[in-house]
Amino acid sequence: MPEIINRASAPKSGGDCVYHLQLKPGDVPRYVILPGAPERTLIIAENWEDVREVASCREFKTVSGAYKGMRLAATSTGIGGPSSEICIHELNVLGVHTCIRVGTTGCIVPQFDLGDLIIPVACVRHDGTSITYVEPEFPAFADTRVVMALMQACETLGFRYGLGLCYTVGSFYIGQGRPLNEDGSGYWPSFAERIIPDLQQARVTNIEMETSAQFVVGYLHGMRMGAVLSVIANRVLDRWGDNGGEERACLAACEAMKILAQQDERG
Repeated sequence: MPEIINRASAPKSGGDCVYHLQLKPGDVPRYVILPGAPERTLIIAENWEDVREVASCREFKTVSGAYKGMRLAATSTGIGGPSSEICIHELNVLGVHTCIRVGTTGCIVPQFDLGDLIIPVACVRHDGTSITYVEPEFPAFADTRVVMALMQACETLGFRYGLGLCYTVGSFYIGQGRPLNEDGSGYWPSFAERIIPDLQQARVTNIEMETSAQFVVGYLHGMRMGAVLSVIANRVLDRWGDNGGEERACLAACEAMKILAQQDERG
């Protein structure tokens, strides 16, 4: 029996599955929601019927189902740009054309508070991954149709939301202006003290770790990308808490996907 050679430039797993997601053609529809945390796939799927877990490997967990009769899936991306790049690329190989990130964020302006939803229109690219794709001057922006569908979904569901300019950074602590030690000891570079004030001066609304990488990588793959983020950190008042925002973000993404699918059907 001849040996099956797996190409290093495009590795596959057993059964013609993409390597990391462990999914094969036909396992997911063309509309996929992207939570960061694997357990959030199940929160999203609470709004669905006919739910089944398709695959789970490392940080990538995929479930499929139906929302109001529409077939869709959710695949977790893990934390940060590198794992997001892997996820989006392999989903695109499988024919996925529309993705909505469902994540959490910290607000740095007084217009938002815990539990509010932010729909990013564009991002400041400090994610560390998109720079490997294209020069830093290239913009990270959401697909207008996805933004409008998310706005319509939030209006229909009665959720408090706003549009945002997001700062995506490949760090949770120093890169977001958090000291390594609460007493102020340890490594604390001078620039860290100015991160949040400088972003506020530039009218940036929130900070998180994935969105700009997903927008750039998805766009360069020819995909429609968007995001809805629940505020769990208020950096203005130094408060932390979900306040129901995660569940609202998950439902808003499902409703927006249904809107997009209906629009696609109408051409």
